[in-house]
Amino acid sequence: MIGKTTTGKGFKGVLNYCLQEKKKAEILDYNGLSQNDPKGLAKEFEIITQENINISKPVWHTSLSFSEKDKMTNEKMTEIANKFLEKAGFSKENNQFIIIKHNDKAHTHCHIIANRVGFDGNAVSDYYNKSRTVGWAKELEKEYKLEIVQVLAKEKRLEKELNKPFDLIREDLKSIIDKALKQTGLNSIYDLQKELKKSGIDTTILKHSKSGKEYGITYNIRDKIYKGSELGKSYALNAINNRISPVKIIVKTLIKSLEMGI
Repeated sequence: MIGKTTTGKGFKGVLNYCLQEKKKAEILDYNGLSQNDPKGLAKEFEIITQENINISKPVWHTSLSFSEKDKMTNEKMTEIANKFLEKAGFSKENNQFIIIKHNDKAHTHCHIIANRVGFDGNAVSDYYNKSRTVGWAKELEKEYKLEIVQVLAKEKRLEKELNKPFDLIREDLKSIIDKALKQTGLNSIYDLQKELKKSGIDTTILKHSKSGKEYGITYNIRDKIYKGSELGKSYALNAINNRISPVKIIVKTLIKSLEMGI
């Protein structure tokens, strides 16, 4: 299960989004509310926010996405969404919320819109809500034996990478760079530029226009230009500099260790 949380100032915008017709929205559960249209619901939320005018962002919005393998029913989704709200600090005794399911995509997902301001005027904390949402999602994943969506997403990205057309020029370029980096006498990225030039590769060191600070590198081979990051992390500018001068890394590590008293 993947959970994402944001907070905001106004309820009307997020309610308009979540209840729009093209999303095939379905209200699964609600608390402390009686309306079913965005305008009416927003007014009900706003009345309670007046109990604590010091809260500038009373809107809590969480989306929960599930794997197709979970075979999620409305009842189960509602139960999990309510459990999530409890973990976040909301309760049926003190907080307004609405749970809305969207049926417009292949993967099952729902949206939770809650009022951080309670009936008693106290507010649910939004401290580190994004990172805590990830933690709560993992706990619920384990409790309900759900598919680990983050792992599935990683597998899909890997599959996509493996199915990319093989780029022979790109692989040749990486091989030439690796070979050049093994040459002795390289003391800077500019020495590498000269070495690569011998193999017909032009490089450009990218610099910020104002500060002149180097931030990237591109390689031009056979009229094709590749960014360092496109070739892989080890071919980006910082990584290349580290591969040219590994001693600098050791020195920095030693200095840091001395500063920390290790």
